[in-house]
Amino acid sequence: MTTNALWRPVFWEPVADTGERLMVGVLLDFADQITAHRIIRDDVLDSLYGNKAAVGARTLIETGLKMLVDVTRVGSIREASPTLLGLEAGPLKESYAESLAEALRTAALLHSSLANMDKLEDIEESVEPVPEEANRLFATEVRIHVLNERPDLEKCFNRALPLIPNGQPIKFGFCSPRSLIHFGMMSPSRQSAGLRDAHARLWELYRAKEFSGISMAALILASPRQDDAILSPKQRESLDKILREIEREADSYEMRFIPVTTVRDGASRVIEFA
Repeated sequence: MTTNALWRPVFWEPVADTGERLMVGVLLDFADQITAHRIIRDDVLDSLYGNKAAVGARTLIETGLKMLVDVTRVGSIREASPTLLGLEAGPLKESYAESLAEALRTAALLHSSLANMDKLEDIEESVEPVPEEANRLFATEVRIHVLNERPDLEKCFNRALPLIPNGQPIKFGFCSPRSLIHFGMMSPSRQSAGLRDAHARLWELYRAKEFSGISMAALILASPRQDDAILSPKQRESLDKILREIEREADSYEMRFIPVTTVRDGASRVIEFA
């Protein structure tokens, strides 16, 4: 689910009063957590100071970032912080992101050409499950769009079907006499988790389709556009492979896989299949 992120670029002035600054990190308030992250690449520090001296520079930067976090937690990220060990928190910025990694990536793209972008892509969210809240939000927005055009379909949303005889019913986003649909979301920074979620939803669709005799089953998945500027080349390549894999699996079950980039597109496909 998209969350408001408040952050400040953190600049380091190695030699006091020279005005020469590098953006070395980000001070971030995301999901009610204050954190700071060094984003300047190791090779940049190595080239500037040499391998041995760069170790001291990294230690100084990371110590300064920790001190900024401690000061900010006492007050608020909206309040200006003092300069600590040559590190200064810059102007307050605001953006929206689905994950910590995405918030950091936005900060790096806007303020730093020296950031380690690959490292940002591998932050903890890549192994976390896709939040069910995000899937529900997408399904809810699709439902609202569909009902604006086809209010008669209201009874088809959020219906539950068993997968086996006498089994526990599983809720599906949409179920009519002729179609069965699950909804999902693919986040750029949680692609592995998104793939696992898609595998599970396809399996549920397949079992419910076989048990109910409904002729058409589909997974409608919200995903970024391939030309979305927020995608790195690595993320773009990974997303393409994952979407192809999901499509192959859906084909093997004789089901439909529908990747969409907008809620309106998702709603139009629901109406088409209804």
